[in-house]
Amino acid sequence: MSKKEFAERLIQLEVKLKNTGSVPSENTIYAYLNGRIGIKIELIPYIAEVLNIPEQLLFDDSARARKIFLKYLAESITSEEKEFLKAKVCEDKITSSVPKDRFYAIQDLLIYAPDVFLNELERTLKEYKDLTLKFRK
Repeated sequence: MSKKEFAERLIQLEVKLKNTGSVPSENTIYAYLNGRIGIKIELIPYIAEVLNIPEQLLFDDSARARKIFLKYLAESITSEEKEFLKAKVCEDKITSSVPKDRFYAIQDLLIYAPDVFLNELERTLKEYKDLTLKFRK
């Protein structure tokens, strides 16, 4: 994204600065981007929105920070968010050999399985995965 496009998107959000009560001008946004003036803290959520990222990633994108953020989300996740994540994570992993409805039916039944069975199932599936990856090479 160019600086011009970024500035336009930020202006479209009609962010009103607390000290002036007005939307920052394109020149002011360029000054922020070039480091001539400091970014106002109230712009952080809007900058994240323009970039389509969580605010936390503006400060630290390390694996450690991402893990902390995910842990926080996991502790407060709603059922709607859980379904969204399940769909995103599972869509890449489910192959045509396992129909989605069958995958979800099995997934729903796993909560009734004893630990001994789950441990054996996990071990067996890892072996199948290793074999599959070995033969794909």
